[in-house]
Amino acid sequence: MDAENTERFIARAIAALPYSRPSAGFGGRVMAEVAAVVAPQPWQARVLEAADLIMTAWAAALAFVSVRLVYANLADIAALFIQPGGFAQTFNLPAAYAALAFTKLAAAVSLMSEFLSVAAAGLPAWYEIAAATVVCSAVIAAFSKSARPVRQGI
Repeated sequence: MDAENTERFIARAIAALPYSRPSAGFGGRVMAEVAAVVAPQPWQARVLEAADLIMTAWAAALAFVSVRLVYANLADIAALFIQPGGFAQTFNLPAAYAALAFTKLAAAVSLMSEFLSVAAAGLPAWYEIAAATVVCSAVIAAFSKSARPVRQGI
């Protein structure tokens, strides 16, 4: 389905719901609240401008250093491209390190899992359920944490 048909389908499905309709202007009030929450404060605009200026300066410095590095090592880079398979050989060592790091990470996670299963073997099952609930709640809270409190008045 294309986007237009999908939107029409969703609108028809919402219209067919057996619930009562919201009061007049409800959508406008909701959008006004959303705009009030999303609108940046005056001081935030100045901070964002300063951050943009700093990012631009760092990008320019990085570009200058990169160009200078390439210019200083132009002969080595040209030799790398001239050799058959030289460019592909450049990525073999970092790829091997990445594969080794991934394998070490998997082994560490497996070892921690074994330690935890041995440590929790004598405990009742509800301890494990409670610990899993606490960990899941902490992860959800960490990912849903808002920087600004949301106003609830509609």
